Amino acid sequence: MLAGVAVLVFFAVLLSFRGVTGTTPWATVGVEPGDRSFADLRSVTSSWDCERRGIQTFPNNPCDPFHRPANYPRIWTQFGRVGLGQSDTVPIGVAIGIVFFIAALAVVGPLTLGEGAVYGATLLAPATLLGVERGNVDLLMFALVVAGVLLVRRSSWLGAVPIALAAVLKIFPGFALAMLLRRRGRWPAAAAAVAVLLVYGIVTLNDIRTLRSVIPRETVNSYGAGVVVESLRLAGVSWTQSAMEVRYVRLAVIALGLLLALALVLVARRRSAGDPDERRLDAFWAGAGVYVGSYVFGSNFDYRLAFLVLCVPQLCSWIRQGGAPAPWPGAALAALIVTLWLSSTVPPLPFGLQGWYIHLWFPPEEVLNWLLFGWLCAALGAGLVRTALRSRPRMRTA
Repeated sequence: MLAGVAVLVFFAVLLSFRGVTGTTPWATVGVEPGDRSFADLRSVTSSWDCERRGIQTFPNNPCDPFHRPANYPRIWTQFGRVGLGQSDTVPIGVAIGIVFFIAALAVVGPLTLGEGAVYGATLLAPATLLGVERGNVDLLMFALVVAGVLLVRRSSWLGAVPIALAAVLKIFPGFALAMLLRRRGRWPAAAAAVAVLLVYGIVTLNDIRTLRSVIPRETVNSYGAGVVVESLRLAGVSWTQSAMEVRYVRLAVIALGLLLALALVLVARRRSAGDPDERRLDAFWAGAGVYVGSYVFGSNFDYRLAFLVLCVPQLCSWIRQGGAPAPWPGAALAALIVTLWLSSTVPPLPFGLQGWYIHLWFPPEEVLNWLLFGWLCAALGAGLVRTALRSRPRMRTA
């Protein structure tokens, strides 16, 4: 598989460079390296050291080397009971990266040569590699969502389990349950999973509110409706200074995206397609669900864009065979790839444009993120309507 070969060659070169020079050239591939390896993961592993010493680490973790508040549910602090700690950060970080790439290659299935090149480009994009360099646990959530995609073909209930587990661990993967809405027969499993997560949310509501208050919000290295609002606020736009104004602007961004989705559905001209690849469709719905849900509910660091990788194979199928629920799937795929490559702390731009790009008050890729939000909403909405219409009983005639 071309995508797998590309990943192996990339990391072989990266490791060889480190062996020769003693450093890893993350900045060369568009990722600004942290002060320490797997910096995000250290927020988790350092909490385990504190917990074993009886020190409270939620929401403030005094053991974190960067003095950051915890931005993960309290359940993560309990894993330290098995004896792990910050000294285990590197092997755990390496394992998370390996698991992520194995999951990404396992879910995709057979690819044409062109599809393999496109898929490899998304796996090695700066936004994706940002999560690898940081050792971010969102990549582990990606693997759990992939497990759900692979298991759902055997049983909708089996498919719901790893996604629900991921939602307990990080909340946002629960949006991947959109995959279960694609077929009416899966709706009972979806309802049960949502019910379990609602109970969990009610029980841990105070923790969820705390997380929302301490999670850092940035503009350059992030995506979501909240990024648009924060960019306007930082630019000094007068009508985005109060909390209420910020809320209204954010809702307006989302509403305009939904109007775009409606317009796309109305102008869609479907042509017949070949037999659908069920795994590709399930992966698309899971990845699109995570992206749309996370976009609506706030600001997200760009490594979460890795879930868009799950949409790529199905977009390629629609481009080749037709049958897309929204028009111009080729444009959607192009926007997805460019977004993944622009969304990083140090985008690999030529001719000294990096400094210009970083100091922009409004990251250009946020326009593409908004367009992707609208297109994916259109695809999911149209698919859901078709599922409901196909499920309606036919009227009997005399």
